Order: sequence, then structure tokens, then C-alpha cells
Amino acid sequence: MTNDENTVLDDMKGWLRDRGLTKSNLKSYKYWVPYTVARGKAWTPQSVTMELTLRCNLSCQMCPLDIPRMMHDKTHPDYIKERQRAELSTEEIKRVVDDIAAMGVEDMTITGGEVFLRKDVFEIVEHITKTPIHLCVNTNGWFLRPDEARRLVSLKPHALSISIDGPDDLHDEIRRGKGSFRRLLEGIRNIQAAKQELGVRRPKIGITVTISALNQHRYSEVLDWLKDTGVDTVDFDYMFYTTPEHDRETEQMIPLPVHKKEEDQDLPMYLRQVNGDTLFEEAEKAKKKSEEYGIPIGFGPPLTTPDQMERRFLDDEYAFVEKCFYPWKTFRISPYGDVYSCSIDVAFGNVRQQSVREIWNNDSYVTFRKALKKRRLFPKCAKCCALNNEFWRYLPTLG
Repeated sequence: MTNDENTVLDDMKGWLRDRGLTKSNLKSYKYWVPYTVARGKAWTPQSVTMELTLRCNLSCQMCPLDIPRMMHDKTHPDYIKERQRAELSTEEIKRVVDDIAAMGVEDMTITGGEVFLRKDVFEIVEHITKTPIHLCVNTNGWFLRPDEARRLVSLKPHALSISIDGPDDLHDEIRRGKGSFRRLLEGIRNIQAAKQELGVRRPKIGITVTISALNQHRYSEVLDWLKDTGVDTVDFDYMFYTTPEHDRETEQMIPLPVHKKEEDQDLPMYLRQVNGDTLFEEAEKAKKKSEEYGIPIGFGPPLTTPDQMERRFLDDEYAFVEKCFYPWKTFRISPYGDVYSCSIDVAFGNVRQQSVREIWNNDSYVTFRKALKKRRLFPKCAKCCALNNEFWRYLPTLG
């Protein structure tokens, strides 16, 4: 290709990316068709997220998890140890991975908490990379020291997702971890050095920035710090939250037992006190820096006006997309083996008692999907990070 042709192609990819249109949209029929005609059943899921642990060495102010706060505040040590003992064992995780691979699932993300707090994380990564599954490792970057980075790169996971919440001091403040920004920058450089040493191109490095009131005025500065690190993408995602009213209303709409998870998405109001103009100005700065530094960026969801951005935080009823296909497309597994769809407090089974294949289309899952399709969205869904794909606006809901 000529330089002009490459420029046109890059511009086209950028235009599609800005609208949430990606290569994965070409596979939308795999969840849209069963959504439309299969009466609550789904085809093979395209992806899965495995939460290896809820433990974390940091305690982000916008994190809904309970255990990281307890670890940071040094409270309830016995409870933390008990929950650690309840986590799936190495062999249980390997068995689940094999089950998922046999189903034909294409993509897997392992996340936490912080996955590198598990001593067997490299053994787990190695097992996954021996399957056809495309693996993404999600981390806060604290533990990517030279030896660990080299070991991870040698296993060749496809992608590495690192969370950053602001430049330098702001990141440390939001994450309640002094030196965490410096550690993650060192970690990125260690990964890049290991890739060069081993002569490999993966893992691709993606950065995720969670936008809240805390960093609304400075989040574009992340790109200034990343411009020389060789990261592949930076995604700016608007913080997910819910309300007690939406939780109660959602529970009443789903004819299944409530299965509470160890998290609380009813986040403090100070995290939501944003100004639409400030958010918009930062978004414009980020776009200019993206072009200047050659770093592709995206926004989830791709809000375009100060009013939309402000409503995302201050209007509890405002949702970017008015329908959800997520339970037909993917699922999550908790560190304790519970299979669930998303942040909604419903579990469909446990991998210690059943295979994922048995759970995926069981009576509970079918009931849940039917209830969601009937409502299009539950109240708790409004700010969900899954509703960031503008393409879903154009998929019709028939039947």
C-alpha cells in the first residue's frame, strides 16, 4: 500500500472505532440471531471473563469490590483469608479453561482484583495459551518487574490491558497506592523490553482509563506520559455506577433468586460530580494528542456532546444504548466458580458442580435472557460498561 492508501485506511478505522464499530461487529449475527429467534437460548459464547481473585494490592476509589478496601484499611483479615481459600484451585481453573475451549469460545480475559496476587497466575496463563483461545491479561501493572515481564511475554498472551486513571500523582491518589503510577510505567517498559529481547510482537498493550469526577479535568494527560512507551491503544471508559433504587427494581423484574456478589456499584456521589464542558474539553484534547502521538484512542461509550457526558453521570435514567445483547454473547466466572452474566446479582450455576456448557443454556439462563429481552434493559443496566457499542442501536429487536 502507498502512504496515501494507508492514511485512508487508518482514517476509516478511526471513524469506525469512534462509533463503536469494530471487527467484532461482523460477528454480531452470532448473538443477534439467537436473541431474535431462540427463545432465551444462545449459541456458543464469543468470549468469557474469568475473575481469578477479588484481592488487590490497590484500592481504587471507584472500585465496587469490597475486599480491596478491606485489604487497604487492614480490616477483616480472617475474612480475606477465608475468601482466598474459597477461590478456584489451579486444577479447577484448568478444567474450566478446557471446557471453555472445547465449546469453541474464542476470547478470554483474566482479571481481578489483581491477577498477579495469585501465585499460580503464570501456570494459568501458560495453560490458556496452549488452547486456541485469544487471551487478554488485565492488570494494574504493579507486578510487571523485569523477571515477571519476561516470563509473561515468553508465554505469548495476545493482549495485556493495564489500568491508568490519570497522570502521576493523580493516578496514585485515585488508586490509593503511592508509587503505583511509576510502577506501571516501569512495567510497560519491561514488557516492551522483553518483547524486543525475545523477538515477539505480543502481547499488544492496551490502556484503560476510567473517567470520573476525580480525573475529569486531567485524563488527557495520560497520553503525554504514554507517547514514548509504544502502547497500542488507549480507551477512555466512563465510570459505571448504579443506585439502590435501580438495584431493587431490577431484582423485582427478574424471576430468579438474588445471588449477591462481593461488590457494590452504588458509588459515592463525589465520584459523579462532573461538569459536561470540562469532560468535553478533555475529550477534544485527547483526540488532538492521539493524532500528534500516533496512539489510537476510543471512548466508551462514544459520547459526543457536553450534555451527553454530563447526563452519563448525573441522569440516572440515561443510557447510551437502549437494549442489551450481552447475555447472548459472553459471560463471567467469579473466583469462586459462580457463572453470571454481568453486574446483576444473579448466578446461573457453579463450575464446581456443572460444566460451563451445561450452565450456558440452562433454565435459569434462559429465564434471565427472556426477562431481559422483554424489558430491553433493566434499571441497573443504564450505566453498564457493556452498553458502549453504538452498533447495538441499529440492531433491530424483533419478536
